[in-house]
Amino acid sequence: MDVSERHIPSLKQALLRDAGAIFFNFCALVYFIYLVVTKNYAGSDSFASHWPLVALAFANLGWFLLEITTMLTNPKRRAFHDLIAGTVVVRVD
Repeated sequence: MDVSERHIPSLKQALLRDAGAIFFNFCALVYFIYLVVTKNYAGSDSFASHWPLVALAFANLGWFLLEITTMLTNPKRRAFHDLIAGTVVVRVD
């Protein structure tokens, strides 16, 4: 629901709600395509040689921690993606 708890989220709100996941997955896909095109995906032994993957992993971890922190500190249990999109999860019995 949107913040008013009266309407379902709009398409814009749904996209904003998943913007973090979309961004990180898109970056990983672009890097994977780069590795395949340059045939660099099987040649190195070191994970550190693929620093973009390490950076993406740490950025994704940061996003996860931000989500958990905002969810645990918000009275309505709204995670960061809910704050960005202006949405709230409503339990219906």
